[in-house]
Amino acid sequence: MKQVCLLCQRTSPDSNLYCQETYCPAEMSPNILGYGEWLGDIEIVKAIAVLRSAALYEAMHQGQRVLLKVAHPGRENTERLKREAEFLRDIQLKRDQNEFLPVLLPPYANTTIKVDAYGKAMLGGHLLYFCLFEFVEGEPLRDVLTKHPQLWINHIGWLMISLASATAFVQSKGMFHFGLTPESVLLKFDIKQNVPRILLFDLGIISDGQNIGHNWHPFAVSPAYTAPELITDSKIRPDYRTDVYGLGLTLYELLVGEPAFHYKLNSDEEVYKAVLRNRRIRMNRVEDVKSVANIALKASDQLPNQRYQNAAEVTQELLAYFGPVPGRKKSRWPKLKTLMVVVGALLTIAFLITIAVTLNEFVVL
Repeated sequence: MKQVCLLCQRTSPDSNLYCQETYCPAEMSPNILGYGEWLGDIEIVKAIAVLRSAALYEAMHQGQRVLLKVAHPGRENTERLKREAEFLRDIQLKRDQNEFLPVLLPPYANTTIKVDAYGKAMLGGHLLYFCLFEFVEGEPLRDVLTKHPQLWINHIGWLMISLASATAFVQSKGMFHFGLTPESVLLKFDIKQNVPRILLFDLGIISDGQNIGHNWHPFAVSPAYTAPELITDSKIRPDYRTDVYGLGLTLYELLVGEPAFHYKLNSDEEVYKAVLRNRRIRMNRVEDVKSVANIALKASDQLPNQRYQNAAEVTQELLAYFGPVPGRKKSRWPKLKTLMVVVGALLTIAFLITIAVTLNEFVVL
């Protein structure tokens, strides 16, 4: 294990982290598991992303490759992960799954998601809460942008249509995210079609409107991606336009090639001030993609009433400019489940034929 600071990103392999920044409580940083370590009966392959409330890993469980999400210690973090797992469980049981959201798996060998949406395991004196997802190839969008700051405009559009669609689905269930960032998205490029495919693996505070004041946890969201109304308002109000701001700011960043607000090596308070004063990187990509830039500017407006009403409106605006995201090419071979059904049917028919022939021979005799 190594200790990773959620603010300054410093690490310590001996879990004895210290930071000279007065604003940084490095000693409170969570431990991140490494290759070959175990959480219960789950073996870690590698850490994929470390968010402020949880860490995402590639792991092996019962011989199956999975994504493992572990909440950092702390009541707010564990409660957030529980809500996320229960939301995914509910939509799956209703067969209302969204293609851009994780597929929840049972946390233990002999259970189901209906009985156990999430699991618990002891590690280093902490009781950790975790959930398992079906494995999906990809790397955090933040890592992709570090290597390729300015993506092709069509890739930006298709990526954002997928992210806005996922957010619109969450909103259609009466839920709020409030923490959309490039860190919460896994991205993989479909090599055959050269199309970005995403997974929104973190659902933010995932709260309904009635409990949003109780469930809102400021530290869970990076200040650079926190909507201004969440900083200034003493009473947090449920508003889909807050998630629209997150979409707009992500699109803004994709267009300019760097985060709209500088946050590295700055305290949370310094970043909050920059957000409230709208001291963002200047939009430098207007001439070639003016319409898209205008979508980003409107969606990320400082004033909520100047933004789009919800994520569905953002999706429609992007679709009007880019058109639908190219679908995955269907394989010529039938799916494994279909093959299993066909094989089972053939075996049944062969069995019945054998019985019929045997009975016929018996009657003849």
